[in-house]
Formats: sequence, structure tokens, C-alpha cells
Amino acid sequence: MSNKNFLVETTQGKYVLRVPGNGAEGMVERSNEEFNAIEGCHMGINPTIRYFNAQTGIKLADFIENAETLNAATIQRPDNLSAIALIYHTLHQSHIRLKNEFNVFQEIEKYDRLIIKAHAQMYKGWNELKPQIMELEAHLNTIGVDLKPCHNDAVPENFIKSPEGKLYLIDWEYSGMNDPMADLAALFLESDFSEESKDFLLTHYFEGNIPAMAREKILCYQVLWDSLWSQWTVIKESKGDDFGSYGIDRFERARRNLRLIK
Repeated sequence: MSNKNFLVETTQGKYVLRVPGNGAEGMVERSNEEFNAIEGCHMGINPTIRYFNAQTGIKLADFIENAETLNAATIQRPDNLSAIALIYHTLHQSHIRLKNEFNVFQEIEKYDRLIIKAHAQMYKGWNELKPQIMELEAHLNTIGVDLKPCHNDAVPENFIKSPEGKLYLIDWEYSGMNDPMADLAALFLESDFSEESKDFLLTHYFEGNIPAMAREKILCYQVLWDSLWSQWTVIKESKGDDFGSYGIDRFERARRNLRLIK
């Protein structure tokens, strides 16, 4: 939604050239992305990166020939859910430390400042909703936050599958140390997971032993993601993009889900 990608064919092979889109300034720290994305390559879950410019955000990575880009429907197939559970388990249980912490509460504050800087207007009701959202930090700390390497951007199009069946997780712009349940929360939101798909993924991810508070934490992070990406939409649209009802839909869903948190 925020970048332009081009296929580059050379005598040495095929590559994907990523050029950042409008309004990314201030939202993505490219030096963090570079470090974290390369760590993903080392883990074998991100296609090999051949070039990365932290100043411009331009990136060149290996092109996976005849790869399938997952969508909101295909991502929920059992074979893909099993592969995704394995990717997240590999990432979250690795002993690497990504360059930055992705603290959603700090990001919400940062995005608020960017909205003001852009002379944009957040959706009606935000000033009343935001204090309630920020109270989730204390709630999560009470439950227990476990910082692990996280990707933090689980749109289905960020999962690509080779003809051999190997799954990759691409686009590490928002990656950083976070609670693993934030990744699962994003996954469920971005593809509108059915309850059956959620149960399947959680069972495979936790190897049959789902912690009592996992779903509560996931719901909290779903509210946080919807809040953050609604802010993101306002910022991007202030730069000329048009995402239709995407932002307000996420804002209203955050409001609804917040009422479900005990």
C-alpha cells in the first residue's frame, strides 16, 4: 500500500526493486529496516537482499520466480497456516535482537505529532478514544509483555510462496522487538481470520498448549493496530493518497473491540 515495486531482469538474475511511496518520511526508520530485514534473510524467511540504501529506502532483493502472493482467502488454507505458524515460531523464538523496539504506544504518539505537522485532522472521536487506548499499556504490562523479534506488518501480500512450497515473509519496514501476540493480532486482522482459522493457527503456533491470556493480549493488540493504521491513513492521505474508507473502518473497529476488553 505504501511502496512501488518493479521487476528488474539482468544477466545475473531477476530482482525486485522497491521504491518507497509518498509520505513514508518520519514513519519508517530505514536503518532499522535494513538491519532487521537482513536478519530475516539470515533466518531464511526473507528473500536475499542485494542492495539497500538507508537514506532513500531503495531496496533490491531476489525475485522468487513463479511465486504465489497470498491473499485474505488463500492465507487461511491449512497448509499456509501451518507454514505461517512455523515462520512466526522461527522468528519469535530466535535469539537475535533486532535493532529497535517497536512500541505501539510510542508509535501512536509519534503519528499524532505527524498528523499535527501535516495539518491533517484525525477522525471524529479520536480525542475521546485515545486516552482509553493508551490505558491498554498498563493492562498489557499487568498481563505480561514479552519482547521478541517481530515483523509487525502481517498483510497477506507480505507472504509469498515459492513453487516448491517455501513461504517467505517480506517487507520489514515496521519490524522491531515487540510482543509476539502483536504479530498474531495483525495476522488475524489483516485477513479477517475466521474463528476456525484463528484456532488452527494458535494451536500450531503454541504446539497445542495455548496460554490462558493469549487471546486477551491479541485483542488488545488488535485495538492498537487498528488505531495506529487509522492514523497512518490520515497521514498518507494528507500527502495525496486515497484509501477510501480504509482508515475510518479501522478506527471504528478499534472502538468496537476496545469495548470487549475486560
